[in-house]
Amino acid sequence: MVQIITDSTCDISRERLEEIGVVCVPLTVHFGEKTFIDGENLTAEEFYHYLRTNREIPTTAQPTPHSFEQAFQKALEKGDEILCVLISGKLSGTVQAAHIAKATLESDKIWIVDTNCVSSSLGLLVEIAAKKAKEGAVAEELFHEIIELSTRSKLYAGIETLEYLRKGGRLSGTAAIVGTMLNLHPIVTTQDGLILNVAKAKGKKRMFSRMKELAMADGVDETYPIMFGQGAAEENLEKLKECFIEEYDISKCLEGCIGPVVGTYSGAGIVAVGFIIKK
Repeated sequence: MVQIITDSTCDISRERLEEIGVVCVPLTVHFGEKTFIDGENLTAEEFYHYLRTNREIPTTAQPTPHSFEQAFQKALEKGDEILCVLISGKLSGTVQAAHIAKATLESDKIWIVDTNCVSSSLGLLVEIAAKKAKEGAVAEELFHEIIELSTRSKLYAGIETLEYLRKGGRLSGTAAIVGTMLNLHPIVTTQDGLILNVAKAKGKKRMFSRMKELAMADGVDETYPIMFGQGAAEENLEKLKECFIEEYDISKCLEGCIGPVVGTYSGAGIVAVGFIIKK
């Protein structure tokens, strides 16, 4: 059997991870001197409450190699092979920590994928890998398949408020004020493992339609499900899905909750869509 292991930036709920048999190695979030383990002693709901009620800007940290060692060891003791599907190595040292753990254990049964993805696009790859593992896929073959899919995995995320980009130093105060006055919402994407601003939309309705237009321009491979995500933004998510349903069958879509690590940089109100681009 192949055990799929991921990290908490996949933004799949703990309940869903248990349902599909995936092990999650969490990142940590720091509010001042307080340290929280993503998804374990800090839920997304609790995080967004902290974010709204604390002036301190949270920071995040990758898992330790020891955390991966523990997860790997448990799977190896059961006789499983391991496929580790992780956040972009350009966004976090998580992949490096996993490789250190693999080297320590000196096992040839551990396969590590740097997906160059995060959030809903990473979550979609994890869901696909878990499904194929249950169907009896072999680790090496699945490793190469997920690497290929990762080159076609795409994310678009619409940000409701510019406040947290300003707080995190990613946007000047003046730009944030002007953007808020003009009701502008950035849309970001993943490219070569990094997060890039790809568009701005005036008003939320236009933000949703622009995200769909960008996906349509890429070409969505509908043999795979579309994955939607939201961070304290259920109403925004429903409106985004309503927009996509005009062009796509989303009856089998997947949903995730954008958690503390991604939410640290986006703030509340973010919505995202992840999909596989057609060949």
